[in-house]
Amino acid sequence: MDKQSVFLLISSSSSDADIHYLCGTKPPEAAVFLKKGKKLILLVSEMEHNRLKRKVYPTVEVICPAELGIKPGQRFFYWISRLLEENKCSSVFIPPYFPIGIVDQLRKEGFFVEIIKKSLCPQREIKNSDEIKAIQQSQRAAVIAMKAAFEQIASSKISKTGLLKLGNQALTSEMVRATINHTLLDYDCTAEETIVAGGLLSADPHERGSGLLSAGQPIVIDIFPKSGKTGYFGDITRTVCRGPAPAALKKQYLAVKAAQAAQLKMLKTGIRAASVHKTGADIMAARGFKTEKINGIAQGFIHGTGHGVGLEIHETPRVSPANKKALRTGHIVTIEPGLYYSEIGGVRIEDTVVITETGYKMLAPCPKQLEI
Repeated sequence: MDKQSVFLLISSSSSDADIHYLCGTKPPEAAVFLKKGKKLILLVSEMEHNRLKRKVYPTVEVICPAELGIKPGQRFFYWISRLLEENKCSSVFIPPYFPIGIVDQLRKEGFFVEIIKKSLCPQREIKNSDEIKAIQQSQRAAVIAMKAAFEQIASSKISKTGLLKLGNQALTSEMVRATINHTLLDYDCTAEETIVAGGLLSADPHERGSGLLSAGQPIVIDIFPKSGKTGYFGDITRTVCRGPAPAALKKQYLAVKAAQAAQLKMLKTGIRAASVHKTGADIMAARGFKTEKINGIAQGFIHGTGHGVGLEIHETPRVSPANKKALRTGHIVTIEPGLYYSEIGGVRIEDTVVITETGYKMLAPCPKQLEI
C-alpha cells in the first residue's frame, strides 16, 4: 500500500472536525482514526463501541481495543501501534498538529511517519445541502440570541452617570453574555467565547468584554454557537449603542455598514476573495478611516473580511488579502468588516452567507441598527 493512501488521526480539538466529517459524528477523546485507501476504521473504547457503531456512516468500521488483543489499561500509544500493525501499515501520513511524543514513539517502533502537506478533507470547503441546513439552524439560533441581547440592552435605563441599569442593578457585559448563552441552550446550541465588549474594550476584536456598560458607547456583540446535534457553527456580529451615539461613532459605524453592503453585493461564484476584502478596505479608507499604527498600536481595519464556517468556526476559505483564489458555489463564509480605534472603540458587522452561482444567500437575517 502506498504510504500516501494511509492517514492517521487521533481525537483532539484540532482533528475532531475531520474525523466528524469522515465518520458522521464526533468521537470521544480516546479514539484513533485510520484511513487506508477506501477503508475507514475508528478505534474507540469498549464503553463507546456500541454507541459509535450506531452513529457512524455505514462505510466506517468501528472497533474496540479488545478486538486487537489490547488488554485493559494498556497505553493509548499501544492502541495506535496495534491498529497499524493489524492493517499492515508500515508508513502513515499525519496532520501537522499530531502529538510529537506519539510521533517519536512510532518512529522508534519502526513506522515511517510523514506530515500531511495538504488538508485531509479538502472537500469540507464546499458544503452540501445538509451542511447548509445545519449551519443555517445554528445561525438562526445566533440571531435569536442576538435579538435577546438587543432587547435586554434596549430595556435598560440610562443613569445620571451614563451607566446602563436594569431596575436597581447595573447592566454588565457578563449579564448580556449570560442572556445570550442561556438563549442558545434553548436551541441546543452552546457558545464558549461569546463577545460582549463595551466602550474602549471593543477596540480589541477578540476582547470578550467585562464590567459595566455605558450609554453612548459601542457594544460589540459576537455570537458563534455550535449545535449540539450536528456540530456545525453559526457566526454573527452586531455593534449597538444604547441611546444617542457620538458623531464620531456614527461615522465609523456607517463606514463599516457601507463596506459590508458593497462586499455582499459583489459576492458570487468566481469572485476573488482578495478583491472582496479590498473593496471593503477601500470604502472605509475613502471615508477617512485609515489602517495604521497609532501610538504603536495597529488600528483601523486590522483583520481579514471573513472566513469559512462549518464543523469549525474558522475554516477555509479565508476572505482576506492573502487569498487570491475565487469563491465557489457552496462556500459558506462570513463577511465581517470592522474598524477599531483605541480612542473611540470598535465597530464590526458580520453575517454568514452561502455563495451561489449568481450571488449569495443570507442564512439568517438580523437587524443592523447602531442606536437602540
